[in-house]
Amino acid sequence: MQNYIAKQISGNHDKVGAVLAVLVKRTYKTDSNGYCTIADEQLPLVNEIIYYPNNNVLLEADSDLFVQKKYCDVVIKGNARCYGKLKKFSAGIVLGNKQFIIGVQGNQKIYLDNYGKIKFGDIEQIEEVPLRYDFAYGGKDTEAEKKIQLPAAEIQAAMPNVDWYADSPFRYPRNPEGKGYLVEMSKDMIEQLEIPNLQDPEYLLTAENILVGDINRWTEMPIPYATGWISHVWVPRFLYTGLAEFPYGNARALKEMKMKWVEPDIYEKKDPAKSFNYRFFNGGHYALQLDLNHYIKECTLINIHPLNKKITIKIPNERPKIWVDGRKGILKETIPVMHTILIEPDHNRLSIIWCGNAPALRPYMEEELKTMPFKVEW
Repeated sequence: MQNYIAKQISGNHDKVGAVLAVLVKRTYKTDSNGYCTIADEQLPLVNEIIYYPNNNVLLEADSDLFVQKKYCDVVIKGNARCYGKLKKFSAGIVLGNKQFIIGVQGNQKIYLDNYGKIKFGDIEQIEEVPLRYDFAYGGKDTEAEKKIQLPAAEIQAAMPNVDWYADSPFRYPRNPEGKGYLVEMSKDMIEQLEIPNLQDPEYLLTAENILVGDINRWTEMPIPYATGWISHVWVPRFLYTGLAEFPYGNARALKEMKMKWVEPDIYEKKDPAKSFNYRFFNGGHYALQLDLNHYIKECTLINIHPLNKKITIKIPNERPKIWVDGRKGILKETIPVMHTILIEPDHNRLSIIWCGNAPALRPYMEEELKTMPFKVEW
């Protein structure tokens, strides 16, 4: 598939139906004072989702090609750093009046003492931790999964690429790729379990709360804290599709509800025909999804930049003018909004995805779009 820094696509908008949208990506270099200048190399739009090379479940990049996002995703691809060697420290992102603080710690194991009680081992010193979901709370209880009855061996052999545990109730629905998820008391599982390096500082794992016990108690466990992309099939993002019902009786007690990180009705039973919510297209951490109507002027990184313990990056205030095809030789001007702010501190780079959309006469096929005009001015 050809790479573009601007592309016109066809799709549906939750308010007006069929639309044409132009996505534009602008890449900047950031200096040591947080100021941005246009980069010599302009990165292309991401056409399709990309997984990390060593993990075909963990998103490295979400697609940029959505005609609508209800919020602006802020994604930080980098590392939490303590600029030395510590056992524990904090990393943070400040966006206007929003702040997202992550508790960071070194590697740590747990064990059973002579009385069969869970104990936490010593925390190792650490210099940096990737801000990815495989270092956050979550994961799977692989020992408990062994109780699940699988198809016959010959069926498994005939389908070697199938993940037979994909729907396992022993995988953490919010983040099955993380660390620390212990459903059942098992010596074998405890011996292999690792405490997450990235945690909610208000809900740290302890010997008293690490054991989930009942699989339905996953809702009471910590929310994963990371700054990368959330998978389309993790909860609560997947619930925006309307393809699954949430069985938890007291949804408003959940932290994502209390913090107003999700739509108020996401966990309520709805009419399946009307249940798709366009917030599904937002893939940043729920704490880092910003109101489209409030322009963010700066982003402060704490213990994340490779050189500066604290740096405030000034978000460029330039805004493109975007026109989509209005048909019959007419271009239709749009009101551009930010879809994504991607910050990569280790590369001194910031990218912004802008979207302008307008009602269309009908949906258009990919072949039609190749010859349909659009326009972008800076």
